[in-house]
Amino acid sequence: MARDRVSIGVVAAPGVSDADEYVSQYMIQAGADFAVLPIIAAHTDQQTMQQSTSRGYFAVEELVVKSAASAYCIVGSMGHVDWAGGDNGSDSTAEQVVGMAMEYAAHIGLHGVVASTLNEGDGRKDIEYARTLMEYFSSAGGAPAIARLRIGGGSCAEEAWGRWNVLRHACNHDSRLQLMLELDLAPNDVLDVSQWRAEPVQIVQLPASIFTKNKAGYPVLARMHQEAVAGWMEMGVALVVDCGGNDAMPAEAVSDYIRYLRHLAAQREKQRDAAEAASADYYDVLQAPLQPLADHLDSATYEVFEQDAAKYEAYEDAMCRAMRAALDRDSSRRLVLTVAGAGRGPLVARALQAARRCDADVSVYAVEKNPSAMVELQRKNAELWGGRVKLVHGDMRNAAVAERADILVSELLGSLGDNELSPECLNAAIPLLLASDGVCIPRKYTAYAAPMSSTVLFNRARSSKTSETPFVVNIHAANVLADAQPLWSFEHSATIQKQPDRPASPAENGRRSACRVFDICAPSLVHGLAGYFDAELYPGVDLSICPTTHTPAMHSWFPMYFPLTRPISVRAGDSLAVHLWRRSSNSKVWYEWAVSVEGGDVSSIHNFGAREYWIDK
Repeated sequence: MARDRVSIGVVAAPGVSDADEYVSQYMIQAGADFAVLPIIAAHTDQQTMQQSTSRGYFAVEELVVKSAASAYCIVGSMGHVDWAGGDNGSDSTAEQVVGMAMEYAAHIGLHGVVASTLNEGDGRKDIEYARTLMEYFSSAGGAPAIARLRIGGGSCAEEAWGRWNVLRHACNHDSRLQLMLELDLAPNDVLDVSQWRAEPVQIVQLPASIFTKNKAGYPVLARMHQEAVAGWMEMGVALVVDCGGNDAMPAEAVSDYIRYLRHLAAQREKQRDAAEAASADYYDVLQAPLQPLADHLDSATYEVFEQDAAKYEAYEDAMCRAMRAALDRDSSRRLVLTVAGAGRGPLVARALQAARRCDADVSVYAVEKNPSAMVELQRKNAELWGGRVKLVHGDMRNAAVAERADILVSELLGSLGDNELSPECLNAAIPLLLASDGVCIPRKYTAYAAPMSSTVLFNRARSSKTSETPFVVNIHAANVLADAQPLWSFEHSATIQKQPDRPASPAENGRRSACRVFDICAPSLVHGLAGYFDAELYPGVDLSICPTTHTPAMHSWFPMYFPLTRPISVRAGDSLAVHLWRRSSNSKVWYEWAVSVEGGDVSSIHNFGAREYWIDK
């Protein structure tokens, strides 16, 4: 199944006996990308399966998928074999047949194998089902298996999620466990997709019964189901149409369903803006946060940040407002503007543009500690800025600049606002660089957090063996369980000065802590915390990466992900407390975090004492 576009397939009838014939005579004519069909014949009885296990291999006539010829477009199904086994010894035969089929599927290169449908109403059977999966995982290396789960609308969906939750716990959250959802919905049934965004859903099966006919007689979906399907498409989930399972419907008729789904996919693609398309390559990719003081950024990293027009337009707007406010007080004065941490000069260029817009006489200084970036600043100053910028090589915390600034500008903001040490840098730079009546851009920034569920991110953090390290992530396959709440803020102005005759205050040394309580609306697993920030650059000019207030088209910052080493179960109505600390010493800053359910489970305190992650000062 190709993942660069939405893959749309068809469910084969149980009576299909030859995969190659089905692909050439039905699937291709229907316009499908792939087919879900049985690996072994559906009519295979218990005695035949016992004979197969006795000889140790399948007879050709027992197989539907008889060769690798069509494997490129087949998802194998073992749905007619009871993965939960039985009480009379048949579980051993089923387990062996499943093992043989999975090994054969890997041998011919099938895209995946779908298990039988999870039993409804018998939790003991779910554990037996998990036992068969674990047996397969123990002998199949890295190959995945796709559990099949039937879900309806309303409370039925919650019950289905509960069965899935039992299964993955029993399988110890194995990353090879994937999911196929069989929708059991009528045209007017409601299904909330958001809860399933956090789960490893690979395929969603759409029954013909969910469609209605339009005036021209073609199948269509109700608006709410169109939105649900668009959600699956956004997640890259493959869709498969089940037109009754008996293939009585001609391929030409099935193609109407598939064409309609392709139409919805094309509409979805048109709605994606350039920023969304560009950031898609980073969906759910764990990235180590920058260490801007300890490391010098390379040119490619600068290049990525400089492409964010929305951010720099906001900074230019803030500088314009600051210049006009200063000129309103004295229209004849010459202004001094210092860019602290100039990088390759995007803020310098915007400062010069702001001065032109305001018709202001502005002396611009650029302070930068990266010696390689200084080379680019010199080139731009000579070729683009007419030598108008005074370049200063050094750390903003102890730089020697000839004049104090009326406007001090920095872009040290990180995904949590303060995680790239903007407070430490600006609190040290302001007494050296800013005039007593000057302004700092940004003026204020606030950190936010929310509990989240994401099987993908949890497994990736766990496999990286750095599960007590916060990551920068373009969070996608996740369900944020409640609106983010503010944690703490930092403010900067000329009035914040270091006082050498008294101990540093918490505002100056950067220590913060917060506990926020979230009401949980649906049962879920908490896999970690999502971190965000918003900032006031200047009164009236804001930036935000919080989901509800996100600055349009801005892509410089992805959220933070604070993983949990062990998922925490929550139920609808639970109160979940999120604890976060920003700790600081003379040499480093680090974060610690934990979650606790009122009257329930509690996580450990992660990264205590910076045992795994810190930011060097």
